[in-house]
Amino acid sequence: MLFANLISSGTAVAAAIIYLLGWIIYCRLFHPLRAIPGPFLASISRTWVVFKTWRGDMEHTQRALHAKHGYLVRIAPNEVACSDPEAIKIIYGSKVVFNKTDYYDAWAPPNNGYVGHFPTRDEKKHAERRRIVNNVYSMSSVLESEKSIDCCTQLFCETMRGFAKQKSVVDLGLWINMYTFDVLGELFYGSMFGFLRQHTDVGGYMKAIDSLLPAFTIGGTLPSYLTKLYFLSTVILSPSVRGALGAVKHIEHASETAVENRKRELEEIDDGKHDMLRKMLEINADRGEKIDFTHQHICVESHSSIFAGADTTAIAINSILYHLLRNPNAYTKLSSEIDTAIAKGTLSLPISYAQAITLRYLKACINEGMRLHPSVGLTMPRVVPAGGTTISGFYFPEGFRVGINGAVVQYDTDVFGPDAEVFRPERWLEGDSARMEKTMLVFGAGGRTCIGKNISLSEIYKVIPQLVHLFRFRLVDPSKGWKTRNYWFNKQTDIHVFVEEREHALDSKAGSES
Repeated sequence: MLFANLISSGTAVAAAIIYLLGWIIYCRLFHPLRAIPGPFLASISRTWVVFKTWRGDMEHTQRALHAKHGYLVRIAPNEVACSDPEAIKIIYGSKVVFNKTDYYDAWAPPNNGYVGHFPTRDEKKHAERRRIVNNVYSMSSVLESEKSIDCCTQLFCETMRGFAKQKSVVDLGLWINMYTFDVLGELFYGSMFGFLRQHTDVGGYMKAIDSLLPAFTIGGTLPSYLTKLYFLSTVILSPSVRGALGAVKHIEHASETAVENRKRELEEIDDGKHDMLRKMLEINADRGEKIDFTHQHICVESHSSIFAGADTTAIAINSILYHLLRNPNAYTKLSSEIDTAIAKGTLSLPISYAQAITLRYLKACINEGMRLHPSVGLTMPRVVPAGGTTISGFYFPEGFRVGINGAVVQYDTDVFGPDAEVFRPERWLEGDSARMEKTMLVFGAGGRTCIGKNISLSEIYKVIPQLVHLFRFRLVDPSKGWKTRNYWFNKQTDIHVFVEEREHALDSKAGSES
């Protein structure tokens, strides 16, 4: 009777209530995804996934939901999170293309030109752009600048040595982040940004990224018709976001200036450096007009790689070191492997990538650290292609969204064992390592595998063993864990340590100075 009276009055409230009830009934009883379990609110509105994303701990929420409901969980009316390892090759494989969703539009710079590899949703365009620069990002290409990485590592070790002498508390996460920024400066522009030398956040780059990540992540999670309004209100109401946008513009301007300066330097003299900017300028000079590879494309390549690459690599290094510090037996075992290799002469300082990858326990520790805390901690959403597809026994019609969160699937007990939540590098030496590696989404998968993967791996494999060999790190308060904020990049804070130089490091240093 109440609804009849409302309808007869012709009020807007009545229409809204009827629409809402109809939508709820449709979503719960008739929607194509109705059979997939999940939170009630998530089945009728994107409000649930927006709120959980805003909290910055979505990986914990998703792990709990998958533990309760299984491989498929409905996280929005038209979107499903999947934790089935077998679905990786379906969703992110190359046989059938699942396009990126409009989530990635929020990460695209506001221009009409090329926006970079990550936010590009047109798969054909992405493939074309990637083919142009793939060789620049190959491991052989990256390692042509290995001495440049060594320079950064040496400076980083000198900084740690200073803290050791002062017996200072070290914010390890902060300094690792500074290190990864300076490495990218060397690799792309032929010189460090100056983070390690100046002991500061040069240009406010780190602060800018930390301010923008929540805005981009939440903006992408919102319904697309609200994204622009959200960004506008955020810029108006948040001084930190306005400042961050200014810092990002500074990065973009610095990239443009670096391109022009590097081009001029190479025209004047060949300095013998093999930085990535030089290689891209050579592509531009040789066939840039033919393949439409301009200076603007080079600028986007460099500043987008810096925006993403420094943080994601730092997150991986932090996770590996942190888990080693919390597991003394693994730490001791790794130290022994590295020390033995150096004593035998199969490993030398500075440690080369080619030498480091031969250390089986080092590789196991690196894989395990990245598995437990991947740099990206949210679902990587894709659109089901024409014709639909079956995933984990459920048929998805075309147009719906589905994605996998590496921070969930990499805890799968069928693949990694019943102790999947435990840091145990030995699993990589005892178990089916090939299957485990296929389940790792640390660098994405398929045609969208992170283009900077080799840069990140070269840093990780070189700096971890050198730090472990030269220093002994101890957590200031082992009873306290780190803190994390998951806004696409799952960044850690509060990794406070004491640093001590190991005896052989002191002896070798004294010998070199005598």
